[in-house]
Amino acid sequence: SYFVDGSIVTPHDLAELISSIYVMTSILTVCLYVPIIAVLRHLETHYTRPLETLTDASRDFVAQVARCQAAGTPLSATRLDERGLKLKHEMADLFAATDTMRADIVRYVDELGAVMAERERTAAELDIAARIQNGAVPHDFTSFVERYHLDVAAVLDPAREVGGDFYDVFDAGEHRVGFVIADVSGKGVPAALFMMRALAEIKEQMLANEDVGAAFTAANQRLCEHNDAMLFVTAFACVLDVSTGQLTYANAGHNPPWLRHATSHQWLPCKPGLVMGALDGASYRSAALELQPGDGLFLYTDGVTEAMDKDEGLFGNGRLQDALFEVAGTGAASAVEHVRARVDEFAAGAPQADDITMLSFVWSLPVRSLALPPDERALDDLFAFLDAACAEAGCTKRAQFTMRLVLEELFVNVAHYGFPDGHPRRSVHVEAAVDANAGCVHVSLSDEGIPYDPLSYEPEKVEAGKDNKIGGLGILLSKEMTERMAYERADGKNVVHLVFKIGA
Repeated sequence: SYFVDGSIVTPHDLAELISSIYVMTSILTVCLYVPIIAVLRHLETHYTRPLETLTDASRDFVAQVARCQAAGTPLSATRLDERGLKLKHEMADLFAATDTMRADIVRYVDELGAVMAERERTAAELDIAARIQNGAVPHDFTSFVERYHLDVAAVLDPAREVGGDFYDVFDAGEHRVGFVIADVSGKGVPAALFMMRALAEIKEQMLANEDVGAAFTAANQRLCEHNDAMLFVTAFACVLDVSTGQLTYANAGHNPPWLRHATSHQWLPCKPGLVMGALDGASYRSAALELQPGDGLFLYTDGVTEAMDKDEGLFGNGRLQDALFEVAGTGAASAVEHVRARVDEFAAGAPQADDITMLSFVWSLPVRSLALPPDERALDDLFAFLDAACAEAGCTKRAQFTMRLVLEELFVNVAHYGFPDGHPRRSVHVEAAVDANAGCVHVSLSDEGIPYDPLSYEPEKVEAGKDNKIGGLGILLSKEMTERMAYERADGKNVVHLVFKIGA
């Protein structure tokens, strides 16, 4: 208004105008800027500087953690510096929570270090335990190959560092080899400890008792003692007499083995029995089977048949049987490797749920074979075949004569009575295998004639003046002149197994 109405006339009037401007500016500054500055100062001391202090302290603490980890020195935490800060309400709570968190982190790092050290120590101990457990079962079967012509292969793959499965192959006496496979209930360290005890007990009793059933009975009695953890073990064991091919076995709740027979392939018929370590006083019975050169068993634990895929489907007995049929007639190692590959293929990366253990053996003597027509005129060829086997074995003249006499009796009986009128006459097959280490010759005679067991001959039924067509005293004489004589009807064939001593 001073400029509009012309009130400024003199210099004094201008001076008053300028003074008024200064006064009004001062009033505005005091009224406006001072509160703003006061608010900013309050924000700085109560919020900005505390947040900066908190940020810097957090960065320093993170750097300290990295330095301590690199140097391997203990981590420590100090309280936040609150000098020059005015902490109230939420900011005070934040500082207090940060101090607590830093102290907790230091404590947690110390505890984690102790836990990791303990875990590393435990892992090292488990690694040693796994090596001890792995060393408790045999892996080199060269001696059995060289001494007994046994083709043996095995694999033990625990689901954890240590497991409850085990197997064993050992000398069980003169010309006798023992085989054991077992599965302890549970997993981990408790099962592994019980596994070592069971392995020792079963082997000890099998060495002390020729009867496998009696050995199982005694081992069960020992395992039931001091078994406060109530663990138990399923087991299958057998003893093979490599001089005769007789296999005696017993089963304690275990999976039935697969019989790799020269004339058939099937599950070994055996009663499962009660698991060992569960019931004091339980008894077990053994059974017997006659093996021929080229026969064997495939033993396994339920980790094979119960292997699961990603959809939790089971491998099962059917797939195992198919896999074994695929490698029929191959060596023990081929069977084990093939089944393991089939299990891995089925699982397709799914985690292993249980220990996987397999043990396979084949009595792999070299076998000579000959096919003859069921006609007495083929006896010369039969004798030449037997003479060659005797020459290879180094048989005495008496042993050679015995073999000729027994095989002639059996072959003539087959030629005369095995193929009656109307029955197709097919070749008679003769096989011979020499076991020089055991001092034996194994011979088998098989035909597709009418079913007849020559060992069923009873001498008291022979009466003078009657025509006893099949068998006769010749069969009785044959039984007396052989080390072992057995009969089976397999795949529509009569099969007679004979064992002759080289020096007889």
